[in-house]
Amino acid sequence: MNRTKGKDETAASAGSTAGAGEDKAAGGTGSDASPDSGEGTGKDDGKEEEDGGQGGTGSPDGQPSGDPKDDASAGGDTLPAGYVMVSNDRWHFTMAMPANFKLTGVAGQNSGGKFSVDGGVPRVQVDFNNSPKDDAAAAWAAAVAGVSATSNGYKHLGIGTVEYKGYPTVADWQFERNENGQRVRILNRGFKVDARRGYSIMITCKASEWRSEECETLRRTAFATFSPKD
Repeated sequence: MNRTKGKDETAASAGSTAGAGEDKAAGGTGSDASPDSGEGTGKDDGKEEEDGGQGGTGSPDGQPSGDPKDDASAGGDTLPAGYVMVSNDRWHFTMAMPANFKLTGVAGQNSGGKFSVDGGVPRVQVDFNNSPKDDAAAAWAAAVAGVSATSNGYKHLGIGTVEYKGYPTVADWQFERNENGQRVRILNRGFKVDARRGYSIMITCKASEWRSEECETLRRTAFATFSPKD
């Protein structure tokens, strides 16, 4: 996917090239990798080894639409209280997000969207790439040097392959860094859906709140409810 200019906004989707410290989607199968990534390993259907996220549906630009409901998610579960589904045509996905999240930034060269309450954290970034790579972990590994060089206080937590929704290649990249005067932790999951669709889902929270109910619910819901869209 494309790169962005800020260190605080990096996302990668597995399938494209890894970007050096820019907001790209790169995770090895989707797009270029940028600083906003997280580390860790995930398990099937949106569960990391320790943390997961779910998604939702909304307006064409990815703005949450409708009132929070206990609608069934993509995985057949009800959404957490206060979450709505978001449907985004621009970056080809549906996912559940908090109802007060809105599009607060665009990553890279229009590679993806950043969703949050006010541009800060917690934040979800989804990137799309139409020429994903075949090895998500390798794409993330290639992006580390660039991201670490352009991030303030970068601390590598790890890159690991995971199983997720049966996709052919998936990898989680986790790290910490400083953004806007606060320490944040990032989990960036890059994956290839098929030859023409690669994505990265990047979840950013304050490092001190990584295991809070709010952040864990955000991760689980994003990963569990994500679905590609034509």
